[in-house]
Amino acid sequence: MQPTTSQLEYGEPFNKAFDQIRTGINSAIESFNQLVDKVNSWKWLLGPAALWWIKNNLDDVRGGLNSVLDRVDHALEHQLPVLSLINISFRWVTDVKSPVSNLSFVTTEPDNENLAKWTGDAASAYHSKAAKQKAAVDETVVKAEFISQWLFNIAKANVDYAVELAKIVTGLTGKLVQAAAEASTVIDLPWAVSTLAKSIGDLVTAGLNTLLTIGQRFVDALGNVRDIATQVGDHSKLPGGQWPQAVRG
Repeated sequence: MQPTTSQLEYGEPFNKAFDQIRTGINSAIESFNQLVDKVNSWKWLLGPAALWWIKNNLDDVRGGLNSVLDRVDHALEHQLPVLSLINISFRWVTDVKSPVSNLSFVTTEPDNENLAKWTGDAASAYHSKAAKQKAAVDETVVKAEFISQWLFNIAKANVDYAVELAKIVTGLTGKLVQAAAEASTVIDLPWAVSTLAKSIGDLVTAGLNTLLTIGQRFVDALGNVRDIATQVGDHSKLPGGQWPQAVRG
C-alpha cells in the first residue's frame, strides 16, 4: 500500500528527526573526546588545581550528554514500532472507516430496481434488515474513527518527542563543537570547558523538561485504553445489543 499524504506528513519528520539524532550524537561524542584529548595533552601545563576544576566541569558535561543519550537509546529502540503505529492509525481510516462508510448507502439502496417496488411483508422484512445493517455499519464507522484517533494521538506524541529530542541533540552538538574549536590553546581550554558546562546544563534541563511534558501527553493517550475497551465492547447502539445476523454472516 502506498503511503498517504497524511502518513508522509508525520512519518517523514519522524525519520528526519532520527537521522539528525544519529548524526548529532556521533558528532557530539567526537567533539567531547577531542576536549578530553586536549586536556590530557596539556595536563602537565595546567597544574593540579586547574586540572581538577576542568575535570569537574567535564564531568558535568558528560552527565548532561549521558542523560540525553539514555533518551536517544530508548527512542531508537522504538523508532520502527512508532512508524508502524502511524501506518496502522491511518489504515484504520483508509482500510476500515472509508470502505465501511460507503456501505452505509449500499445497505439502504437496493441494487435491484425491482426491490424498490416491493410491498407488504416482504418489503417490511427487507427494510427492517436493511435498517439493522445500516445501524451496524454506521456504528462500525464511529468505532473505527475512535480507534484511529486514539492510535494517532499516541503516534503524534512520539513524533513530537523525536523532533524535540533532535533539537536537543543538535543544540548539544553545536555547543560541544564550538567548545572543541575554542579550546585551541592551554589558556583558552579552561574558559571553553567552563562555558560549555554551563550552556550544556541549561540546554539539557530545558530540553528534558519539554520532553517530560510531551511524555505526559503520551501517558495520557495510553490512559485512554479504557475508553477503547468501552468502545469495542459497547454494543448498546447496535440493534438488539449485538451485531445483526445479516452482518455476522
